[in-house]
Amino acid sequence: MIHISGYSVLVLLRRVLFVWAIEVLGLWLLARLLPGLEVHSVPAAAWAVVVIALLNAVVRPVIILLTLPFTVLSFGFLILVLNAGILLLAGRIVQDLIVANLLTAVVAAFGLTAINTFITSIFSFNDEDSVYRNIVRRIAGRGVPREQQDKPGLIIIEIDGLSAPVLESAISRGYMPTLEKWLRRGSHKLSAWDCGFPSQTSSSQAGILCGNNFDIPAFRWFEKETGRLMVSNNPNDAAEIERRVSSGEGLLSDGGVSLGNMLTGDAPRSRLTISSILDTARTVRDGYSDLFLYLVNPYHFTRGLTLSLWEIVVELWQGMRQRIAGEQPRVHRGGGFPLVRGVSTGLLRETTTALLIGEIFAGVRIAYASFVGYDVVAHHAGPARRDALGQLRGIDNKLALLARAAEDALRPYYFVVLSDHGQSFGATFKQRYGITLEQHVQSLLTGEETVRAYVGYGEGWGHLNALLSEAVQHEGMAGRAVRRMFRRRTQEGYVNVKPRELTGATTPDAEPPGNVVVCESGNLGLIYFADRPGRVSFEKMAVDYPNLIEGLVGHPGVGFVLSYSELHGPLVMGKDGIRYLRDDRVEGRDPLAHFGPRAAEHLRRFDTFTHVPDLAVNSLYDPLTAEVAAFEELVGSHGGMGGPQNEPFIVYPASWASDDIEITSSTDLHWLLRRWQQHLA
Repeated sequence: MIHISGYSVLVLLRRVLFVWAIEVLGLWLLARLLPGLEVHSVPAAAWAVVVIALLNAVVRPVIILLTLPFTVLSFGFLILVLNAGILLLAGRIVQDLIVANLLTAVVAAFGLTAINTFITSIFSFNDEDSVYRNIVRRIAGRGVPREQQDKPGLIIIEIDGLSAPVLESAISRGYMPTLEKWLRRGSHKLSAWDCGFPSQTSSSQAGILCGNNFDIPAFRWFEKETGRLMVSNNPNDAAEIERRVSSGEGLLSDGGVSLGNMLTGDAPRSRLTISSILDTARTVRDGYSDLFLYLVNPYHFTRGLTLSLWEIVVELWQGMRQRIAGEQPRVHRGGGFPLVRGVSTGLLRETTTALLIGEIFAGVRIAYASFVGYDVVAHHAGPARRDALGQLRGIDNKLALLARAAEDALRPYYFVVLSDHGQSFGATFKQRYGITLEQHVQSLLTGEETVRAYVGYGEGWGHLNALLSEAVQHEGMAGRAVRRMFRRRTQEGYVNVKPRELTGATTPDAEPPGNVVVCESGNLGLIYFADRPGRVSFEKMAVDYPNLIEGLVGHPGVGFVLSYSELHGPLVMGKDGIRYLRDDRVEGRDPLAHFGPRAAEHLRRFDTFTHVPDLAVNSLYDPLTAEVAAFEELVGSHGGMGGPQNEPFIVYPASWASDDIEITSSTDLHWLLRRWQQHLA
């Protein structure tokens, strides 16, 4: 017997009839437009939809069980063929339904899903009454002992890259009605917190999930002793980062699950998590069951694919609209970016939500899941512009769906929604001054030094690669076929489909580094003298590179430069003054005056990192406009200091005490979450 709480039978019946009516309308419209598909009347369409539903309920589960390995390892595309087969079979049963051939059936099946997705999304009826949800509910609670069913679980949702100021604006403008309802009725509270320095995902997630983010100086950095470039969304590097910061007792270590994150937080189970995607044993153990729950619905995979294709079309339109309107600043939104946006905001969001609902019905104790779509779009469109804010409406719909799913779970659940960092807006360094940071550094060096820069294009490619890399880990004939499909893009089990012209940013092994390495992460630039061991001091640079520091500090696009003095310790240098961090004294005008009250504290800690650069360069920050100048070609950026990038948020249950704790770093947030978790247990 299926237990349903929170929904009356009448409401459930109304929703089922609504979805049935959509299918009837969709089939009737397609018959008018698609050659080879005929439906003689509306009653015939209504009867055909009933027959299709019965076939899906009776025949489909058996076929899926027999073909599951091929379904999973074909990324679900076998589902399209199966949907077409069901439609062909229905044509044999319903006299007034004619389906000419398999190709017609495939197009018609995909069209039905597209129409269903479009209309149900408009009316917010999507997902909640799907066959998928009912099947999952039947197996709910298998891992929850009866004596544990009254103990609450905790679901933590991360909205990557969303700052507290932008969230507050989005709520007031109606983009996030679910969060607005939680806050208005008093069940939750909203607070901003300080993510520290650097303001980027690997550092923040290490702090939140592991309670330790020491020696993560940026999203990408250089290690002199090994000559290794560390890039946070490279799976080998992400695994190494987690190995360094983990104690084995992370936030998710007690029966938790990690979904769509950069790090696992020591979770026993993780899916689509970059640091664990090369863990073949874990992938094979968890893979079939999780993906089965995603694929058993007749339209679930097709829905995700449809949404991804729709997002690609929307991106092409929005990019063109931005160019026609002459909106400034803006960056190039072509190339492979529409694909990354489509997968991040469509298929990945759908997959993460589906897997998380499955975990809720299975009674998981704690789960941490990331939605990355807003961050991906905001990098290219601007964090407070309507293109990015539109993504928040889709994420808010998922929050509502997850909350309704939790009402039917065997254990009660609390929800926490947070971000790991924000984004700051502004024209890029190159747009403002016509040169890159790499070129500027090269112009300031007078010897034979060669400068090589490592720069990224946002984090979205890493999550797309994670999805593909997990899929190719499976064994068997189908697994070998998929691996052959991506063999030119696979190295040591990692699939990298990033466009060829971008791969140099994260795969530097093909060419040796220059004498000077510049690693760019948002509006933060790290400069290393690669062939000089140890940290090169301010005094040595003043002798060997007399123009470098003065040329960096004096540039209008630079806010401050961090160096180390043999005499005075760490120095923060601005155009009109110096701040001595060891003595905490200022000569002239404080270069950190506009960067927040904890700027000196964060830089003092940053200076103790093992892999701190010889020079750290933070871009300009205009306190009046809150704009920065990213060293990457992104109008929404994060990584350094200045503006909303340092102001993430947390929405938490109002009944949980938090007033006695000030969250000044991601590690502070870790211990606060641990305290709440222990209270629930």
